[in-house]
Amino acid sequence: MLNNKVSKAVRLAIAFGAASTAAFSASSIAAEEGAEKVERIQVTGSRIKRTDLEGANPVVVLDRMTLDNSGQLSVADVLNRSTFNSFGSIQPSSGNTAQSQATVNLRGLGSSRTLVLINGKKMPGSPVMGGGAADLNTIPFAAVERIEVMGDGASAVYGSDAIAGVVNIILRKDFEGVQVQGRMGNPSRDGGGDEGSFSIITGIKSENSNLVFSYEHDERDIIFQRDRWFSRSTDDGSGTYAGTTGQSWYGRNILDMATFEFNPMVTTGDCSAYGEAFKYHNDAPDYPADDGCHYDYTALAADAASTKRDSVFVNFDYDVNDDILFNFRSLNSRNESFGRFAPAAGWFAFPIDMAEDTNKGLTAVNKGDRGYYRFDSIGARDTWQVSNMSDWSASLNGMHELLDWHVDAHYNRYDMNEWGQGYVHRPSVENAILDGWDPRDPDQSAYTEQLASFAANSNRRSGSTLRELTAGVSFNDLASLPAGDLGLYIGASYRETDYYDQAEAQNEAKNIIGTAGGSASGDRTESAVFAELLVPVSDKIELNFAARYDDFSDVGSSFVPKASIKYQPLDELVLRASWGKGFRAPTLEDLYKAPSESAAYAKDVTLCNAAGTSRGDCREAQHTTYFIGTESLQPEESESINLGVVYNVTDNIDISLDYYNIEITDQISSLSAQDVFDLELAGLLGDPENPSDNAAGYDQVAVDRGGNPTGRSLLVTAPMANIPGFSTDGLDFKLNGVFDLGEAGQLRSNFAWSEVLSYEEPDIIGYANVDKIGRAGLPERRVSLGLTWDIESHMFNVNFNHIASTAEKTEADETGTIFTAAGDLSSYNIVDINYTYVTPWNLELTAGVNNVADKDPILKSDLSYNSNLYSQVGRLYFAGFKFKF
Repeated sequence: MLNNKVSKAVRLAIAFGAASTAAFSASSIAAEEGAEKVERIQVTGSRIKRTDLEGANPVVVLDRMTLDNSGQLSVADVLNRSTFNSFGSIQPSSGNTAQSQATVNLRGLGSSRTLVLINGKKMPGSPVMGGGAADLNTIPFAAVERIEVMGDGASAVYGSDAIAGVVNIILRKDFEGVQVQGRMGNPSRDGGGDEGSFSIITGIKSENSNLVFSYEHDERDIIFQRDRWFSRSTDDGSGTYAGTTGQSWYGRNILDMATFEFNPMVTTGDCSAYGEAFKYHNDAPDYPADDGCHYDYTALAADAASTKRDSVFVNFDYDVNDDILFNFRSLNSRNESFGRFAPAAGWFAFPIDMAEDTNKGLTAVNKGDRGYYRFDSIGARDTWQVSNMSDWSASLNGMHELLDWHVDAHYNRYDMNEWGQGYVHRPSVENAILDGWDPRDPDQSAYTEQLASFAANSNRRSGSTLRELTAGVSFNDLASLPAGDLGLYIGASYRETDYYDQAEAQNEAKNIIGTAGGSASGDRTESAVFAELLVPVSDKIELNFAARYDDFSDVGSSFVPKASIKYQPLDELVLRASWGKGFRAPTLEDLYKAPSESAAYAKDVTLCNAAGTSRGDCREAQHTTYFIGTESLQPEESESINLGVVYNVTDNIDISLDYYNIEITDQISSLSAQDVFDLELAGLLGDPENPSDNAAGYDQVAVDRGGNPTGRSLLVTAPMANIPGFSTDGLDFKLNGVFDLGEAGQLRSNFAWSEVLSYEEPDIIGYANVDKIGRAGLPERRVSLGLTWDIESHMFNVNFNHIASTAEKTEADETGTIFTAAGDLSSYNIVDINYTYVTPWNLELTAGVNNVADKDPILKSDLSYNSNLYSQVGRLYFAGFKFKF
């Protein structure tokens, strides 16, 4: 009887996405049945092994069967579709320096606030993303045994970055035999997105050792913007810039530095002289009287970058004796990606006067005027990235009658090399003009030598190294209480982190047009001590306390506690609650990043205010912006509360409902260009030549207007800063079941509903927090339903995913400070299906369709969409096999 109940509990807990979903305690069952003591287990969120299958922390488990039935290619794909990834997360995309990366974003709090573990050990943040978030594309999908997700703050157990929760990726260590697996996928739409994978896993066991080895390779093709109808350029024929999508005013235009007006480089208005991608429009940004030659950047640019990944995984266990186990794990990954951006776009200063050319219809230029230019004569910007990650760990684990102990050594090295071509050297542009180059001339064939003189590459290297030593002792039988044994864990760790992100020298000097150029480097040591106490107060009440103290070499120290309670009034019912503090240390890039240039979109509210234009009517435009680090940053802090109930309706059906509330203070944030304009309008910025004259906390913030306080912005400087913070709360509901259909087989279901009740942060920096849930990019609801029907050698899977509708934009009132959501974007509903046939000779054949209805991403009126939430791939057909022998 005991074995049956535990088996059902484990099946529900592991197979249907809710870790330890069984509400009863295995130890209490053992006592009732007079059975022997059940083996202790360790679950994400605690370092103490226990007999309970349900703890005080909400943990969801995605086991190997769930991963296979998902129909997805990678770990990142699976987590991106999960309901706890509230507002989506980064996926490989062309057009940015993180083109090869993929992350997970619990509770919508940001990927940098989600701690990712590999077998319980911290996965360092990728240096490509400044060390702030782990790159899931380094994890081989076939080597994953299961994924445990805890949606509760865990800094008291794991340290920095666990504010939103923890994703613990458990790799295989108990596999025996050989398994070969392959898959091919092809979208129904022409133009990229094909995918494929191949893996082999082998496991060997002996009397006192176990070895698992795996190799995996997968690829996914690039998708160009021209290959999807919604990402191609459009023009409504009105002749206005506002009537276009996919057009950039970095085309062939001149900024008159005396009048601050834009004009096209040709007086005829016939921009097609520069090529089919150039078109004339009036109503340019900021000034309705402006006009220009605008460029269709969608003709060459890509949306999704291509990826090609290889990984090798090794796990070795050796029983030194009956009491000591040695483990060695090695994970080595290589990721190649390719992205294509539109030709370089940027500004340069004219070093000489250039008279009007009436024969060619060229606009006159004064010395010092700026050219806002698309360098299509140089070609597209092509970028190749190669990332290599090595993650090794070695540990000794001792098991004795009174205590267990462990000593772990962990090493991680991540290197990325980037090669970019099609960029432009700004000083050489100005020299080329002195040498006779006329950028206004539609016929560039006569300037071959000058064009070659300023063509440039943009290369970059980044890397990080982590060295960590951790030791701990667990006193499982420290003292016996009437309700059970008191559990105590005490541990300590020492960690060294080195980081660098080195741009090419000319890029770092801000002399390369078409790319950001910031570099950063630094190192940090961190010492920590931590403890956890488990107190079984009675047969029905269990208390858990945890605390951690961290000392950083560069940003001070932090102490965080956590307390939780589990109340089990019935075998089938568990009530749980937890409270805890959390923290996140600034990354080394946050502290030491050199200026990185970007053409950031923002409303110049200072300029609009001077012109009498309301905030709502103020047009958003691109502004040259430098983003920089701030060495005076302090760790941000958080406070979280979780309340939950778990109920086993029957042995085969369980439900759970959890409420969370998280508040973050001293938020570490990169100020946006919009933040800077808002601070300027509020009078918090001093002399642009002396940013230290600013209000406290906003050192280095500046807007350069060329000496004219209400002139057009020439340069915005936006540093990292500690800002007040934000908060969120919500509900997670899960319903899982197993239904015996007799001769018709078995039906398994997994239903999850995550509802974000509020997401409060300021509309304008320095103002009070407002609830933004339901606005564009902030859906209040995500729902998933998985159904698996097993009948003899056949398995059918249907997976449904829902993202709630949102507003399209926000509108300001007359004061320009109170915003309301406006416009409706429809909900996003995706259905995936797949079928697997298990042959008599251990061969599994699978075929499926993801996005059966060929759903487009949810589009705004300008046809833009949120790539973190919605996929541009469309319907995908796939087929695969798995053979084990």
